[in-house]
Amino acid sequence: MDNRSIRKLEAELWESADLLRAGSKLTSNQYCMPVLGLIFLRYAYSRFKLVEAEILSNRPSRGGRVLPVEASDFAAKSALFLPKEAQYDYLVNLPANIAAAGLANKDGQPMNSLGEVVNNAMALVEEQSEQLAGVLPKDYTIFSDELLSELLRIFNNKTLDAVGGDVIGRIYEYFLNKFAKNIASDDGVFFTPQVPGQDDREHPGAKGRRPAGPGLWLWRHVCPDR
Repeated sequence: MDNRSIRKLEAELWESADLLRAGSKLTSNQYCMPVLGLIFLRYAYSRFKLVEAEILSNRPSRGGRVLPVEASDFAAKSALFLPKEAQYDYLVNLPANIAAAGLANKDGQPMNSLGEVVNNAMALVEEQSEQLAGVLPKDYTIFSDELLSELLRIFNNKTLDAVGGDVIGRIYEYFLNKFAKNIASDDGVFFTPQVPGQDDREHPGAKGRRPAGPGLWLWRHVCPDR
């Protein structure tokens, strides 16, 4: 994919996501980390499918059936394993009425909204990596089911399956920079969310400062093909 096509994809994804925010009562600050979390999950799912295909291509069979992949198979390839309930395709294809679907979270508690299901997905992903413990956003219940369903659909763009982590990384950082500008405009302070283990810091009027915090930390430290 050439630079022009990447810029077009970045702009289209951002415009779609920002239009949804504009139609809600959410601020850019509330919207930012959950959206970045979805982009990360979308990247993780694309990589999961690539590694899964590689594993299955050399998988032994038993009784005529190929043995299912396991978390240890992914660990051996330094890749992140995603339980079914944390896979993007699973989330996109959930029924509209979550409360009637009889879903339970990882602790066995019933889930009654799409926000709870996505929170559970993030918690399941965190369990797969010590690096991710306590890092992923888990405040998706501030979104209505309709808004969150549309956001999931926006990032269910098949083009993202055809590009590598570098391109999705560019999209991720594009969103991070756009959020930084929006939050600076809304609140008068530059967006510098808390890095794990550091104190909160604000940088009023810090023009040109590169966005930092868990958003960029998450991408740079957990995405191995960047």
